[in-house]
Amino acid sequence: ACQHIRFKFRMWLWALVVGCGAVQLSGESRAVRARLALKQALAEPSDGGVIGTVTRREALGASLAAATALARVARVDASGGATAGGAYLLRAKERYNARVVAGAKDFRAVAGAVDSGDAQSVSAFFSGASYEDLCAAGFLLSNAFRSNSTQNPDKILQVKKFKAFQKEADGVAAALKKRKLDKEGFARALEALDDYMASVDLQQIPA
Repeated sequence: ACQHIRFKFRMWLWALVVGCGAVQLSGESRAVRARLALKQALAEPSDGGVIGTVTRREALGASLAAATALARVARVDASGGATAGGAYLLRAKERYNARVVAGAKDFRAVAGAVDSGDAQSVSAFFSGASYEDLCAAGFLLSNAFRSNSTQNPDKILQVKKFKAFQKEADGVAAALKKRKLDKEGFARALEALDDYMASVDLQQIPA
């Protein structure tokens, strides 16, 4: 009886290790880790061959325990974690931070053309890849700050700040199509951009 208890304990322990240690792994890596952990637990009998006396039901129960632990981790991962420190947010920062910073710098650089009245250069920026990528990466990064997987993006502070920037910036772009350079609108967009950058934990772009 004691041998059975020790085996069950080891199996549940492995389930816990797999679940807790897999937070930063991809779905495929989690599956590989789970299989290796279970295989090692089954391959290491204690006290004279206890594994041979284990029933299929017990082994299946241990496997399900590991699967349950992994499922719980996956749910936390998918939701971005209980706080902004979730694995989902960390990966989003790795993917989008550099793109957002690069786009924000390019946006700031257009200020000179705005001040000099060079509408053609400003228009070229808004119709180019840099602004398009800033909008795409900026929204995806802000959306990663959600508190759970079902939260409405419009309720996320960072998304609100990003949309405030985009509204002002798109207003400048719209004015350009009417052959008008909206300097005041661009200034508001710059201010909104800095506000957004601060909200997503990125250093404000220097003037």
